[in-house]
Amino acid sequence: MWRSVLKSLLVLAGTTVAVPYVIASVSSVLYGWGERKNKVRRTLSPFKVIAFSYTLLQMMQIKLKYIPLYIQWKRFYSLAKPSQVLKNLSYGRHEETLDLYLPETRKGNDNIPVVIFVSGGAWSMKNKEMYGLLCSEMANKLQVVVCCPNYSAYPKGYVDDMIQDVVDCLCWINENVGDYGGDKDQLMLIGHSSGAHLCIMAILELLHDDILNAEDLPISESVAPQIHFEESHYKREESNGHNLDGSSGSSGSFCVLNDNGEKKDSLEASNTSSTYEMLKKPEADVMEESVAAGYVKPMMDSDIEKVEVGQGESAKQGELSESKPSTEDSNVERRPAESEEEEVGSEHDSVITVRSNDRQRTLVDIGKSVKAIIGLAGVYHIGDHYEHETSRGVEDVSCMARVMYGESHFDRFSPTRLCHSLSRGVRLPKIVLLHGTKDYVVPESSSVKFCDVLRDLYVDVALHIIPDCDHYEICLDLMKSDRKFYQPVMGIILQTAKSVLSDK
Repeated sequence: MWRSVLKSLLVLAGTTVAVPYVIASVSSVLYGWGERKNKVRRTLSPFKVIAFSYTLLQMMQIKLKYIPLYIQWKRFYSLAKPSQVLKNLSYGRHEETLDLYLPETRKGNDNIPVVIFVSGGAWSMKNKEMYGLLCSEMANKLQVVVCCPNYSAYPKGYVDDMIQDVVDCLCWINENVGDYGGDKDQLMLIGHSSGAHLCIMAILELLHDDILNAEDLPISESVAPQIHFEESHYKREESNGHNLDGSSGSSGSFCVLNDNGEKKDSLEASNTSSTYEMLKKPEADVMEESVAAGYVKPMMDSDIEKVEVGQGESAKQGELSESKPSTEDSNVERRPAESEEEEVGSEHDSVITVRSNDRQRTLVDIGKSVKAIIGLAGVYHIGDHYEHETSRGVEDVSCMARVMYGESHFDRFSPTRLCHSLSRGVRLPKIVLLHGTKDYVVPESSSVKFCDVLRDLYVDVALHIIPDCDHYEICLDLMKSDRKFYQPVMGIILQTAKSVLSDK
């Protein structure tokens, strides 16, 4: 009998050890990054196997948790009427599609503001249908047109292709949204996770020419930046051997094709302030319905604790280095050999390569029509996030490093690093960052560090830390008003809309 029990225990122990190793090995073979060195040793590392197994259990728990909500959003999207949502409108060079959500009731006949929601998904998933409930709820609460685009997720595209898609979406809105009752001059970007990263990168690209114009402005000794322009962060002569087939090739130039004509006038630094907010636990009465005078009444002082972290002061722009014009044809498919011959670029070079069809409005003009960006649990420093992925045992399975063209290019696509080298007083839209304290997918330090960099630039930025909120609740709870974090998150979105979008 004892021998039988001992044998059963040994089999159980062996299975407990063997199954995680088998799962980790199979996952690496199917989804792993083949170009990484010491791949086998890394895959079989005990720490990695344990961390990866724990991450899988977390993912399974999340999927089970959201099964009821999954059924609801699938049903909503399939039954949505044309008066609620216009589906699969084609846009952009990559033949992607977007949905437009319209409010059920309209106040007046004037065009209303437009919100663009860019979904997350680790740069590898596109499923705009999943966010139908969220976008419809937002359209009705804010009284806006909500645009939800798909973009060229990996492996169809790389990070520059996705940034290009967000820019193309904004250009499409500039040219077409008026036909659907939207105001092209009143835009607000909202992104979740990797979508928040793409929103920030897109606005930096749209305002690229405007930022470069700062090179003509002298630096005042009293406000000279403490952060100096840094030399190129990455030598692109090797590209880590990654095959770049499938990319649009726009990353090969990393510079804007300038057909804007003369440069704009010098930038003027504005007085802005940064706000750090620690939200209390959500209560039912945090948010009130929209009123005729605006989108929503301000949240009560008792609902949030505000700590002023900095007051902006007038500052003149420092110098930024000029990027070289591109001679690449963006429509030509990139060949693998070309990745080894790319020229060295700096973090101030642009990624996008197309212009708006509206010759009266440049990309800078379109960028300035974006009045605010709201980032929900966003990734803003690729290097830091890669280290976090390593701690969770998923750095090889995750496609992030491949999407970014390898570790040597992480800084090039990190908003925190890019903004770190800009001059004080750079004119960016209002930026609102939200993050939950229980976010194990993207740690809250991502938003905190980015907020600190923006504050040093005198950008109008606010950071909201939401207790007990995880990576998914901060976004998916916006789908239904009875969910736990709907009130605090939607309340912040409504306040931001009221503060930056004109009430006509």
